This record gives sequence, C-alpha cells and structure tokens, in this order.
Amino acid sequence: MITKVAVLSQSSIKISDPEVITVDNDIDGVSCDGGGGALGHPKVWYSFDSRDLVECAYCDRVFIKSRSKNKLKSLLNA
Repeated sequence: MITKVAVLSQSSIKISDPEVITVDNDIDGVSCDGGGGALGHPKVWYSFDSRDLVECAYCDRVFIKSRSKNKLKSLLNA
C-alpha cells in the first residue's frame, strides 16, 4: 500500500506523494535510512521477493524497479 503524507503548513494541509526511488530491474533488495543523516531513521533492509515495489515502513519512501515506474504513476494519480 502506498501512503500519501500530510504536510502541515500554517494555513492548510497539503498531501504530498512519497519519495520514489527507481532501481535497476535486477536488484534483489534495498536499504533505507530515511536520508538526512541524524534526521533519518534506523537503517532497514527490504527484499523485493518477486515484487517490483517495496515501501519503507519508517518514512514511506517507495523503491520501485524501473520496469514498473509507469504503474506507480497511475497508482499515485488514482
């Protein structure tokens, strides 16, 4: 499931799409630390396990294999 993130501002709530990182089709797994050094999260590892998309449970980053990037665009626009 792809989660959209609510970003609070002074006057409104803006829903933003998650950060999407495209990886090569032959990659079996990825790691995520949230980026931003000390502002990130503990490093976690995810395996694609015959899927083309994985989502970080901490920061909602989406890692997607390049062959499926167009599928993700249609999911986010739904």
